[in-house]
Amino acid sequence: MNCSLTRSLICENIGREARELYASDVMCCSEAVLWAVNSDFDGGLSQSLTLALSKGFCGGIGDAGCVCGALSGAVMALSLILGKGQHPADDEQVRKLSKQLHDRFLAEHGSVCCRTLSRERDHESGDKGICLDYVESAAAICTQILLAPDQIKKESTAAATALI
Repeated sequence: MNCSLTRSLICENIGREARELYASDVMCCSEAVLWAVNSDFDGGLSQSLTLALSKGFCGGIGDAGCVCGALSGAVMALSLILGKGQHPADDEQVRKLSKQLHDRFLAEHGSVCCRTLSRERDHESGDKGICLDYVESAAAICTQILLAPDQIKKESTAAATALI
């Protein structure tokens, strides 16, 4: 069995799950990402607690258009999963991996600002537009880091070096 192919499929599936939740209007961006990762990694949050924790990040922190809600949901999910289990990650590791998630999202999308990322979207129409892609991407990147944190570190270093 090809483990990297299996990891890739898991990342795609969790990304699609988050996208579908967001598209269905059941959850906002941050809620959908946190719930998809939490449920697939047995994070232990109930759906009601997931929504309560993440609803303030919708629309770039309360619709202010600041940090992308999908990215915020991914950071919450990453912190949750890394902080659980018999050998939880220490604060430094969680911060490093959160930064890697941030940097990878930034490299893929050119911004982490909701207002910038969604400037072409008609927020009044109810069409989620490009934000569907951001939700899917944030969940997939988070999942990839959770499945192979050492590999992501190497890729992020190579990508950062290429940008310089």
